Amino acid sequence: MKQEGISIDPTATVHPTVIMEGNITIGAFTNVGAGTVLKGGTIVIGHHTNIQCNVAIRGNVSIGDYTHVYDLVNIEGGRPKAPYGSSTAKANEVTDIGNHCWVNHGATMHGTYIGEEGAIGGNTFCDYGTRIEKGAILGNGSATNVEQVVPENTLAQGVPAKVVKENLTDEDRTAYFGLLPKTWTIDSAKRQEENGKGF
Repeated sequence: MKQEGISIDPTATVHPTVIMEGNITIGAFTNVGAGTVLKGGTIVIGHHTNIQCNVAIRGNVSIGDYTHVYDLVNIEGGRPKAPYGSSTAKANEVTDIGNHCWVNHGATMHGTYIGEEGAIGGNTFCDYGTRIEKGAILGNGSATNVEQVVPENTLAQGVPAKVVKENLTDEDRTAYFGLLPKTWTIDSAKRQEENGKGF
């Protein structure tokens, strides 16, 4: 699909009820589910990624390859650089979600960074400038404060979130989620390609 400001790979699947405004790029074998709203800024979604139903993505947002974003997630780009509107941000914020990431049902993100293989659980809240570093998990029902960092390969839980486990392994991730997110995203991508379109 090609229209002004919008580029969708022909192998991607975008449900006809999806609303798109702005500069939007959707990669190969990616799925965007029913009722989702993509309203830029600039939104770039990588290949073999799965955006499920009723997701709202607004502002300047980048989502990597082999990443899953589940139903009722709200993602926005974040704050402009200070002193605009009393913002304290040191630079214009964007939301940047890496490869093989996992954003579970009902999560909310404002100007958030998630490193490769990072994950946030169901009904989590990431306040402005949050950083979920590589391989880190923000646990179900948890929330971060403005500019909070969840260090690499840690599990943080609570409101506000505090690190409760360090040096996470894939066995830890499997025990927490009941599956290993990276393996799940790879297997899902294989099915997407076998079907000839997004999931």
